[in-house]
Amino acid sequence: MNLTLVSMHIEPSSRAVPLATGMLAAALRQAFPLGLTTCLIDFFLMQESAECAELVLEQAPDVVGLSVYTWNRDKLLELAGALKTFQPGVVIFAGGPEVTADPSVIAGHPAIDFVLPGEGERRVVEVLHLLQQGEEPLQVGEWPDAGTVEDLASLPSPFLTGVLPPERYPGLLWELSRGCPFHCDFCFESRGSDRVRRFPEQRLRAELELFATAGVQQLFVLDPTFNFDAQRAKNLLRMMAQVAPHIHYTLEVRAEFIDEEMAGLFADINCALQIGLQSADPAVLARVHRHIDPADFAERILLLHEAGVVYGFDLIYGLPGDSLQGFLSSLDFALGLRPNHLDIFPLAVLPGTRLADNARNLGLEYQTCPPYRLVSSPTFSAGDMARAGYIAGVCDLFYIRGRAVPWFDLILENLEINAARFFERLADELPEEEPVGEALIAWQQQVLREMFLSQDKPLAADLAADVVAWFGFAAALQCQELVPGPVPDDPGRLYLIPEGRFVRFGRDPEALLEKLEMGVTDFDVVAMLVPEQPCEALLYLHQGEVALGVFTPRECAWLQSLADGGCRPQDDALAEFCDAALAEGVVRKS
Repeated sequence: MNLTLVSMHIEPSSRAVPLATGMLAAALRQAFPLGLTTCLIDFFLMQESAECAELVLEQAPDVVGLSVYTWNRDKLLELAGALKTFQPGVVIFAGGPEVTADPSVIAGHPAIDFVLPGEGERRVVEVLHLLQQGEEPLQVGEWPDAGTVEDLASLPSPFLTGVLPPERYPGLLWELSRGCPFHCDFCFESRGSDRVRRFPEQRLRAELELFATAGVQQLFVLDPTFNFDAQRAKNLLRMMAQVAPHIHYTLEVRAEFIDEEMAGLFADINCALQIGLQSADPAVLARVHRHIDPADFAERILLLHEAGVVYGFDLIYGLPGDSLQGFLSSLDFALGLRPNHLDIFPLAVLPGTRLADNARNLGLEYQTCPPYRLVSSPTFSAGDMARAGYIAGVCDLFYIRGRAVPWFDLILENLEINAARFFERLADELPEEEPVGEALIAWQQQVLREMFLSQDKPLAADLAADVVAWFGFAAALQCQELVPGPVPDDPGRLYLIPEGRFVRFGRDPEALLEKLEMGVTDFDVVAMLVPEQPCEALLYLHQGEVALGVFTPRECAWLQSLADGGCRPQDDALAEFCDAALAEGVVRKS
């Protein structure tokens, strides 16, 4: 029997790893050492269903399994229909979170022969045994239990068994546990049980050693409350630092379980933490069985900030009892804690959650098909939901993608407004076409100039443009996001460092940075201490660090001429400058 397990990802990325189907394949390989051939196949949302169907049928499958999530449900059901059209006799089943949440809807699709709700490793083995014997699998409502695997140690690792070779993927999903001890109404994770089951540390160490040997660069840790068991979390962090310190880890944590020791252990590894804030209003969170003490939350986050840990928050707008003004207050609270990342989502009323069960009583109007977004509630009108969406979009563009974290507080201080008010005003300036790279830096400079000029602060407008230029181009260079300049083929030809960028400043950038580092943040004072001095400076990478070269107009003109075929200058002064530029790495010889 030939089985093809299909995963469909949103887009190619380091998270596009078929872990769910890999777990099923590992369980099947253990249960069927002979007589069953299992093939994993990956697709992406942008691919046409007919094309996907052809690729599946090339595997000559007898049975096809679909891993269904909210984002791929419609596309996979379309694929199932195409498969039945081309090969009516193929058996198609579906599993995954979307099936578990509402199995009868997926089971009712004409192209789906049966569904496997719940955890699939044990169930898929039982079903394949039945199919090999010519028997019919159980239908919705006939399964005697939820399919929960009580002992996760009994499940073979898709990595250690070779089902998912780590070196094949740019990043990996690493599952540490299943279940959640909390009962948030908007989440499906703990529905029916609040017991957390964990994979044994011995297995996790073996997987991590394999990842390190294979040169894996990124791990996205699948554990919704990584630090709920504080001692286990600390043990795992020490193991990460010891076994694979080069890997970048993304972890989901709860702020209330962070202490000083844990913050230090996070700082010992290369990681980014995502923390579910959702709302800063205790009354709003209480309605969905979630708790927050804003003062304690801020104190715990301060431990991460002081330890130098990268962290971000999740915010949801549209929770029961929330309002546009409440969302703005939560946004202001979140940005006041200087997160490196901020994910803002509209409320999704997911099938199978307590929120969906109580939606009518709560007066929630929402989409009944994916992505199940809230349309309106008694306290959050449809217009306010749309407005919140614009604010979330401009916050993501300006603050996150625009890398405003290092200088955002400085701007707010001089504009004398809070973060929420800033983005509320900026929401009306959201560009139709999203700027990227140098265009994004220019857009940030433009909107800040307009805000300062509206307050009759022309000097502050110029200083803000300089601040954005320095930090924006420095970050782009470090992340290698700028298109490198040309490197000539002519032997011995001089050329400007390709990673460098000439950036225009209104004041001496070195003096400006010096005053900011000294803690002088009032732009009126800075303007008095750093006089106007329009110049072009070269920002470039030198030994992994961003360097700043401030040159005379003649020196700049000669450096820029190198891109047009310029050569070594005959002028003595420029010749001396050329030697120094070669020594510092600003100019190179091909």
